[in-house]
Amino acid sequence: MVLAVLISAPVRATDMTLTITTPSAPPPPAGSLTISVPATFDLGSSTAGATIAPTMGSVTVTDTRGTAAGWTVGVIASALTNTTVGNTITPTAMSYSTGLITTTGTVTMLEQDQTNLTGVVPIATASLGSGIFSATWTPSLDIVIALGSADGVYSGTLTHSVA
Repeated sequence: MVLAVLISAPVRATDMTLTITTPSAPPPPAGSLTISVPATFDLGSSTAGATIAPTMGSVTVTDTRGTAAGWTVGVIASALTNTTVGNTITPTAMSYSTGLITTTGTVTMLEQDQTNLTGVVPIATASLGSGIFSATWTPSLDIVIALGSADGVYSGTLTHSVA
């Protein structure tokens, strides 16, 4: 996922957009563990000194291994960097919340909301699963934009993984 954020001073009305792009993926093959994430993610507009809290599109993990092995989804974010002036919004200013997790099949889920996306942090864990099952959630990504943040486009990466 690639993140891009446009930040403007409070005296100007400028849109802030965060776009996450991922390649299309075919359906998971039998006996696999896969994750699919939103193709795009638009934050709308904001200014320095604000907190943005948009809801992303759905994230889905599909487990067709047919075992009770369980799995954990991790998330990590890079700093959002304004390459024009060198300012950054660090992952310590980002929070991730899964929201409601819905499942198909038989599985027990544990959500683990995170308030710092530095390093890979667990956000959802499946245990006591049996057979073929999936879990889906629509997360929110909160980003605190520091009061002194310079105008411009900030970009970075948000990565989901499952193991």
